[in-house]
Amino acid sequence: MDNISEFLQTIRIGAVVATFLFNTGRIIKAVDIFNECLVLLNGKALETIKELTTPVVIYVYDKLLDGYTLMHDHTRAIECGKKLHVTLHNSGRKEEGGIILLKLAKICYKRSKYEETKQVYEKALSIMIETGNNRGIGICYGNLGAVFKSVSQYTKAEEYLQKALVIRKQIGHKKGGAEDYGNLGTVFLSVGQYTKAEEYLQKALVISKENGDKKGEASAYGNLGAVFQSIGQYTKAKEYLQKALVIRKENGDKKGEATTYGNLGTVYQSVCQYTKAEEYLQKALVIRKQIGDKKGEATDYVNLGTVFLSVGQYTKAEEYLQKALVITKVIGDKNGEAAVYGNLGAMFKSVGQYTKAEEYIQKALLIRKQVGNKKGEAEDYGNLGNVFLSVGQYTKAEEYLQKALVIRKEIGDKRGEATDYGNLGTVFLSVGQYTKAEEYLQKALVIRKEIGDKRGEATDYGNLGTVFLSVGQYTKAEEYVQNALVIRKQIGDKEGEGSAYGNLGTVMQSVGQYTKAQEYLQKALVISKEIGNKEGEASAYGNLGTVFQSVGQYTKAEEYLQKALVITKVIGDKNGEATVYGNLGAVFKYVGQYTKAEEYLQEALVIRKEIGDKAGEATDYGNLGAVFLSVGQYTKAEEYLKKARVIRKRIGDKAGEATDYGNLGTVFLSVGQYTKAEEYLQKALVIKKEIGDKKGEGSAYGNLGTLFKSVGQYTKAQEYLQKALAIEEETGDKRGVGALYLHLGKLCREFQLNAKSQEFANKALEISYEIGDIEMQFNSHLTIAWNALVTGGNITELLRNLYESIQKCEEMHDFFRVKDQSKISFFDEHVSPYLLLSSLLIATGSFYEALYVAELGRSKALTDVLSDKYSVDKGVSVNPQSWIGIENIMNKNTLSSCLYVSCFGDDMYFWILKPNKMFFFRQTRLKESADKVFGNQTFGGSLDLRQDQCEDRSLFSCVNSPPSCKPSQGDSFESLRLIEEEEDEIRDSKLLTLTDGYNMIVAPVADLLQESEIIIIPHNLLYPIPFAALIDDNGKYLSNTFRIRIVPSLTTLKLIQLSPADYHSKTGALIVGEPDVSDVYYQGKLLQLKSLPWARKEAEMIGRLLGIQPLLGRNATKQAVLESMHSVSLVHFAAHGYAERGEIALSPVSSCGTPHEEDYLLTMAEISQVRLTAKLVVLSCCHSARGQARGEGIVGIARAFLASGARAVLAALWAVEDEATMWFMNRFYQHLVHGESASESLYQAMKSMRENRFSDVEQWAPFMLIGDDVTFKGAFDKSSLKDGEGATETKNL
Repeated sequence: MDNISEFLQTIRIGAVVATFLFNTGRIIKAVDIFNECLVLLNGKALETIKELTTPVVIYVYDKLLDGYTLMHDHTRAIECGKKLHVTLHNSGRKEEGGIILLKLAKICYKRSKYEETKQVYEKALSIMIETGNNRGIGICYGNLGAVFKSVSQYTKAEEYLQKALVIRKQIGHKKGGAEDYGNLGTVFLSVGQYTKAEEYLQKALVISKENGDKKGEASAYGNLGAVFQSIGQYTKAKEYLQKALVIRKENGDKKGEATTYGNLGTVYQSVCQYTKAEEYLQKALVIRKQIGDKKGEATDYVNLGTVFLSVGQYTKAEEYLQKALVITKVIGDKNGEAAVYGNLGAMFKSVGQYTKAEEYIQKALLIRKQVGNKKGEAEDYGNLGNVFLSVGQYTKAEEYLQKALVIRKEIGDKRGEATDYGNLGTVFLSVGQYTKAEEYLQKALVIRKEIGDKRGEATDYGNLGTVFLSVGQYTKAEEYVQNALVIRKQIGDKEGEGSAYGNLGTVMQSVGQYTKAQEYLQKALVISKEIGNKEGEASAYGNLGTVFQSVGQYTKAEEYLQKALVITKVIGDKNGEATVYGNLGAVFKYVGQYTKAEEYLQEALVIRKEIGDKAGEATDYGNLGAVFLSVGQYTKAEEYLKKARVIRKRIGDKAGEATDYGNLGTVFLSVGQYTKAEEYLQKALVIKKEIGDKKGEGSAYGNLGTLFKSVGQYTKAQEYLQKALAIEEETGDKRGVGALYLHLGKLCREFQLNAKSQEFANKALEISYEIGDIEMQFNSHLTIAWNALVTGGNITELLRNLYESIQKCEEMHDFFRVKDQSKISFFDEHVSPYLLLSSLLIATGSFYEALYVAELGRSKALTDVLSDKYSVDKGVSVNPQSWIGIENIMNKNTLSSCLYVSCFGDDMYFWILKPNKMFFFRQTRLKESADKVFGNQTFGGSLDLRQDQCEDRSLFSCVNSPPSCKPSQGDSFESLRLIEEEEDEIRDSKLLTLTDGYNMIVAPVADLLQESEIIIIPHNLLYPIPFAALIDDNGKYLSNTFRIRIVPSLTTLKLIQLSPADYHSKTGALIVGEPDVSDVYYQGKLLQLKSLPWARKEAEMIGRLLGIQPLLGRNATKQAVLESMHSVSLVHFAAHGYAERGEIALSPVSSCGTPHEEDYLLTMAEISQVRLTAKLVVLSCCHSARGQARGEGIVGIARAFLASGARAVLAALWAVEDEATMWFMNRFYQHLVHGESASESLYQAMKSMRENRFSDVEQWAPFMLIGDDVTFKGAFDKSSLKDGEGATETKNL
């Protein structure tokens, strides 16, 4: 260009085009052209005419400032603004320069650069004062007030806003005055002065209406809505926000409309209308995107994230919060970025990811400190305190909450101050400092009432209720939780209402009002489902589970806890998941499934460690200690309880520490270390008193009472139990009172204070019905019955109470439904009334009724399993009117007599049932109790089987036998020599001979046993007896004359016989021999199982007899067995086994590394899951007829196969020489293949052994048939038999 005029013309054209582009929304292109114009304007060619170009430069800078602001390029915007300000100042246009400073300050404010913002506003203020621009002065004061509010300097904010207000009034600037009133209202809102906030916002509203300022009016309505939301007046909040929304829509204020939708969304979130909340927030989000409001868009993403967080959609919550984080970083909104980090921290805390929660909140804290946001800083300190509280770091939690409290007080944030007091109260509650907890929560409550924060007030009432619950002040606890509930309902807080109902349920559970507890918890559940609160739903299911556990409905308890577990897993709530696992562990412990209890508690412990929850970790260690205590693993119990105690001391949990001392005291009591037990129980008592835990104090007195009773100090025992009773009565714990009445009743009976004992038992009975505690009802009726028996009381009352106790037992038993192991464990503790009632009925001559009661108490769990499996009604119930026709069960066994044996004390009872309704009863008296006579009998010595005579097929001999919950019957048969004659040294001992066994069990009814087969239904103490080898006075074995079969109960025999005709397979066999197991892990130890060559030979021989290819060696895998077992009519195992634990070792499927139990062990649990259709299962494993002596009978692997569907099981009581086993199996299968029944085949095989080289009792007598007498006519091809297979000499085997 050759001259200045051309330059100027070009610049003018460029500016016009750029302005056109700018005005039509093409900002980036406009900015590019304006920058080109600026290059020309600053060029050397125009230096001489600056006075002409300055107005154009000012115009271009002004447009670039606006352009960069719209593009969110704040750095360039500020750079342009500063240059524009200098240009204006140099041109003598100071007032305009001041206005530009206002723009610059606004940009700095958006970037959360509060110090820089303040400096710019102060510079603008001095210019406005200098130029006498009162309107500008008012604006500066007002905006400086906003800056001070942002950095939580609320006093200073109020001061500047008041200055602004004075000036606005002076100059008559009504609109500005309304703005100042509004801003002052939001300052008061921020510090929790809600009355003052409402007052100032109403003033703003009045002025805006007077001036016709619709925008200001809408703003006032919106802010008033926020005030009402803050104090829990949600209906009013919605009303005011809807008014704001109408105005903003009318005015076309899209930004305001979006803001109002967003605020309405948060109100709906507050009242738990999450669907509606999401709907309104999505509306806000759509508008923000349309108008390009990035900051608002980020706000909506944050609010949507918190909605998803509220309903447990944690993945979605994180997704939306991360979107917000990206935006805040892009637009440089540091305050917004910090807020998002804080919300992400809250989200991770909710799902139990505490390390990540801490990390994100620390990021928020760092930013808040950088930008000088004191209120946010306090929030972050508070949130960090809550994270540390969640993981049991109580000292750190208190430290951070105190930091938050200091800041809140400093900045005058009353609402935040109340929050911190409340959270500190929760910390003190967690560590058992109940007095301090109450003090801090009361401080919080006072402030909430003062500032009108209804929602916070409800929270404090609820937490105070928890404090009173913890120290056993149940009436006060209920009162405070009810206060919370009333407020929650008033303000429409559905989530809080659900929480209050849940807390009331917990209070009612604590005082034994289980019906009421269930009612309240169901209300909580309904609300949680209604509002979509998945976390609350899981909590309600979990709490209902613990209520059902309390009343003995264990199946229902597990069902509800499993529902809770599913939800916690779905929503990713690790903390909740751990809690549910812990509660499930408690249920399984209570019903005696200790392995499962340990498994669930270990699951909980893993999670607690993973998420860093020290308090929960200590709880799990303590609960695991209690499990080990229950199974008699006292060393392990002590170890785990001490681990718990170490953690509790470290984190300052006094209440938990006292609990651990109490449990350790119980451990020492169990092992007879009474001095140490008393020492630890006294320590627990001291702490409970110190922290004001009345309920815990009562528990400690009760445990000390039990201790003194154990050491025979009955007076002291009564004294301590009475102290415990006084406390339980004071606290209103009905269940605790009832339990202590029962303890005192039993103690008085031992003192022979029978009248007092009866009084206590009657009181317990009354309470048990009042609170609906079936377990207590059972124990009360039973105690009353025992009292009547001891005192020779009214027989009618005695029988009535026994019937009632059995009725209650049956009710509890029915709760277990299909849980076989739970029923077994349960019946161990509840069998006595069946035995006592049966005995009393016999004493009154009611022999028939006595048999029914005895049968009710036999093999109950197995009966239930078979009834469900075969879809056949059990027939026998607790109702005496159903006691008819039991003898008809024998009609299908026309060649058999049934010998039904029961023992009670030193009495033996015998019922003989025969086909065609014949029924006989006899009884004898032993020299001492049956427990002493038959318990752990060896029948006279030990059998030393050399390894070259008998390969060891047992698993338990390879490792130390793990402790079980009950001692095993027949442990002594591990190596056994049976005494056939009474040698002098035996006669003088307490060991029984086979003749003794005959005289006690068979001789009393020998004249009634005329059929060819005896079906024996033995008392559980008699299972280890080799009935076939019992010898009469003539030296004749019982099996010389009779075929012998064992049946768990009459009802199980009936159910097997009535099983559907097509249920069991007619053909096919699975023969398993010498699985290749080799080196494996068993119970944490590396185990090398020896090969079993004789087991292989046995399987091969049977395979030839049946025409079946056996599974041998590596082919005998667990997978192959499970795939074949369910579809064959006969199953034979010749392998390593562990009868008591119900395990058979099979070949593992090839895999890397040494196999673990799940790779090679076939367990009872897995057997029970198979729909077995076999008629007969033969267990050629050492000791396969053994098991744990339980109330149920003998529980071992043989029973597991019956429960799985086998009609009969052939098993052995002890290990047998290899050659003898081969002979027996050969002869047994020879007869079986020829169509003879299993009972006949057993009879013939034993007879063959006695007549040949295996006449010693230990060689032929251990085999027993349990269940039905099955046949296999036509099932196998007889042509498979080869010459010599039936030879009588061992060498041909």
